[in-house]
Amino acid sequence: MMYILGLTGGIASGKSTVSAFLKKKGAFVIDGDVIARQVVEPGKIGLRKLKEAFGTKIIKKDGTLNRALLGKIVFADKKQLKRLNEITGPLIRQRVEEQIEEARQLKIRLLVLEIPLLFEGHYEKYCNSVMTVSIPQEVQLERLMKRDNLKKDEAQKRIKTQMSQDERNRRADIVIDNSKQVEETLTQVIEWLIMNKFA
Repeated sequence: MMYILGLTGGIASGKSTVSAFLKKKGAFVIDGDVIARQVVEPGKIGLRKLKEAFGTKIIKKDGTLNRALLGKIVFADKKQLKRLNEITGPLIRQRVEEQIEEARQLKIRLLVLEIPLLFEGHYEKYCNSVMTVSIPQEVQLERLMKRDNLKKDEAQKRIKTQMSQDERNRRADIVIDNSKQVEETLTQVIEWLIMNKFA
């Protein structure tokens, strides 16, 4: 029987660190961010639909999506963000479902479904349990500004488009505290793996 662990957390909370560690420990990881990029590659229907919705300005000279510009557009306007999600959401879900099925065929024991908007997209219905990575908001803001080279108000807007950390923590089965050293974060993950006989 395959066990599906949903992995989520706010933007810049440290999901990737936990995901990479689980992969190292033998888990098969489906990365929602990777899929989100794949469905809007040149030649894909996703990119064509985005071009129709947002105009040619969001396409770079080389034919790829200008993510930075699209990000500025959608994070400044809730309607535009909704529009983006309506286009890419079903394409992402279809690919996630295909990859879950592929993992089943391969008889994978532990599958990690790493989805930033896991609860917002109702991906918890595919999971046996959900793990969320939690950090103090001021740390999250700092990391996001540094990582994506954003001004404070831009970073705050992006954080606000997601479910609040309190709500995410309340809905999750396992909350990983990522406010201290990375070793302490990973120790909590190891404990979960041991408790569930995956280590």
